[in-house]
Amino acid sequence: MPQPLRNLALVVNPTKTRAPQVAEALQRRAGELGAQAHLIADYPLNAEALKGMDGCCVIGGDGTLMGAVEAAVANDVPVFGVNRGKLGFLVTLSEAQALQQLPKIIKGDYQIALRHVLQATAADGKQALALNDVVLKNTDTFRIISLKVKANGELVSVYAGDGLIFSSATGSTAYNLSAGGPIMHPDMRAIAMTPICPHTLSNRSVIFPKDSVFEVLAEDTQPQVALDGYLKFGGKEPCPLTIRHHERPLKLIQPDGYSYFDILRKKLRWNTEPDYNPS
Repeated sequence: MPQPLRNLALVVNPTKTRAPQVAEALQRRAGELGAQAHLIADYPLNAEALKGMDGCCVIGGDGTLMGAVEAAVANDVPVFGVNRGKLGFLVTLSEAQALQQLPKIIKGDYQIALRHVLQATAADGKQALALNDVVLKNTDTFRIISLKVKANGELVSVYAGDGLIFSSATGSTAYNLSAGGPIMHPDMRAIAMTPICPHTLSNRSVIFPKDSVFEVLAEDTQPQVALDGYLKFGGKEPCPLTIRHHERPLKLIQPDGYSYFDILRKKLRWNTEPDYNPS
């Protein structure tokens, strides 16, 4: 049963239009409802930022939410978002909807969706999490990179091209989709591996089961590794890089009327009918 949110973190991206004003309006409304709302303007968040919080509201874009993933998972804090960015697959509420839904959410009248998170471990043992994807590319963007991939110890292939995307089901509508990868329902605990501009045209996406553990080795040049768009391993050599599902999921608060396919129809314009009678 979802819990009431008495201590709510408001993570605001001040570079997004009206995000600070929306955050202040939500803070005032939360106070009227008897909850404490704490404004946070720094992200990505460190693990301590959400300590003691019952919930986290992100005001910005999907990238802002992804900057809160590690702290939310570490502290088992559910997250929801107000879209002040672009597409907004994850931060789905408008300003008006957020103010309307806030009384119910604070009261504990909401649903929790569990989104599975990827964990990457670099050669030096440093670990980082990604909600959407782990992307490996050449530091020199004009050169092909060769990466050897093993899954559960078995050789999959050596991929030559611009890089590789390891995507969660949640992230399947992000870079993975742009690179020609499949859309996976977010309830799937699977990992899609999608080559980026592969030199061998027969190289295509492969979907692996939930317990897959990948080892990625650099054939010659060490890649850059981005997790949800953030370079979390610095300039150190990351390979051999290990990728798997993290043991704990991210908890996403879903308000009344949420529909994953409604989001897809709107964001990907699936609901736009062809013009059968062009003039």
